[in-house]
Formats: sequence, structure tokens, C-alpha cells
Amino acid sequence: MKTSLLAVLSSAVLFAGAPAFAQSSEFVKSAQVDLDGDGKPDAVSLTAGEDGKFTLKVGGATLKGDAAGNEVPGFQVVDLDTGDKWKELLVQTLGELDDGHRYFVYGYDGKAVKLLGDVHALTEAKGNGIVLVDRWMAFWQKRDKYTLDRKAWKLVHVPQELYAVTAEPGKEVTATVKKSFPLTQSRTGSAVLATTAQGSKVTVLAASVPAKGDVLYLVRSSTGLLGWVPGNVLVESTDGLPLAG
Repeated sequence: MKTSLLAVLSSAVLFAGAPAFAQSSEFVKSAQVDLDGDGKPDAVSLTAGEDGKFTLKVGGATLKGDAAGNEVPGFQVVDLDTGDKWKELLVQTLGELDDGHRYFVYGYDGKAVKLLGDVHALTEAKGNGIVLVDRWMAFWQKRDKYTLDRKAWKLVHVPQELYAVTAEPGKEVTATVKKSFPLTQSRTGSAVLATTAQGSKVTVLAASVPAKGDVLYLVRSSTGLLGWVPGNVLVESTDGLPLAG
């Protein structure tokens, strides 16, 4: 089920394994911490303005940020790659709904504050340069992978052709067919592989998430056949999907 990202980010389970932490897991407005690895603490402060505007200062560097109307409660110091000398800043911004939350990740090279990227959450960051980000997609968690490119000073998204559909890690998503619907042989074609039977069980295995357009789901029928169905058809034709939010 969907949970508040604020609650997740405020708990120790956000960074399983702990090495991604440079300080505590609390979001603060100021701190003294060595971000550029020169052995000297840098003065870090965040000042929130109106309409989501904020000012982030590190040492003698200043950066103006814009959270597009979101509240900006503070920042957290993290260490996304314990194999290098740098640490990062995670600036929290809160929208009215969970899906509107954004988290800006900044680095400091000793001279300037640089935006590495922005994500919906840092679901898992173990200090190995890999960040896993979960986003709720009506009835399942979409997990994206980012890698820290230190040369480019960027969090780089690693795209997936298909996303595993789970309501929570390791838990398959199943539903009962209330209205029969067809499963097509491919995502791009209209040839029908099978038609699900009313009252039967189906399992949603994977999702194809285009930049634009409908999400398509790979579904296993009760007879063990795999086929594709548009998201709106799947939701309207079944009962039991863990819909939330």
C-alpha cells in the first residue's frame, strides 16, 4: 500500500545498510560538514522563501533553487558513494500529495554547489553510487535505478524496457476478472492471444511505461498464457487490485 514519503524519509529504513548517512536521518536547516573531502567542515544553510523558492549556501557558494510551490523543510547530508571523498545534500520539498514530493540532490566541489538530479525519493542508497527510487503507480511500485556519475556530477537514470509489477517487494499483484478482456500477443499489435474468463484469477507481472501514452501490462492468465492489456482496461475489468491514492 502507498505510504507517506515523508514518513519513509524520516526513518532509518530509507537507507538500508546505513553507509549512505553522513549525519543523522533528520532534515535540518543548517549544519557543519565536510562535503568536498578537504578535511575541513563546510557551513551549510538553507533558507526557504515564498512559492517554493529557497537559497542553499555552502561555504562561500550560494545557489538559488525553485521547488515549484512545494514546502521546503530542510536538507539531509548523505554519502551516495563511500568510495569517493565527497558527500551530498538531499533537499526535501513537499507537495500537497505524496506524488508531488521532490527531493533535490546537490554536490559541492569546493567552489560551487551543483544539482546532481531530482527524484521522488531515495528508497535505497547503500553508498555504492547506486540509488533506487520507488514511485507509486496506482496499484504497484515502480522502481527506477540511478547511478552517480562523478565525472559529470549527475545522477544518471538507467532506463528499463519493462518494470516489475509488485505491490511491495516480493509480492505479486493478482486480481479477479469481473469482465472478460482480451490479451494481445504483443504491445504493438492487435492480434489476440487469449480472452480472460470472468471469475478467473490473473497475475500482473510487468509494465511497459512509455514517456507518453497508456501504460501496458503483461498479464498471466489462469491458464498460464502471457499477454498484454492496457492499464485502463485492466483496472476497469478486474477486482482486487491494491488501488490506493
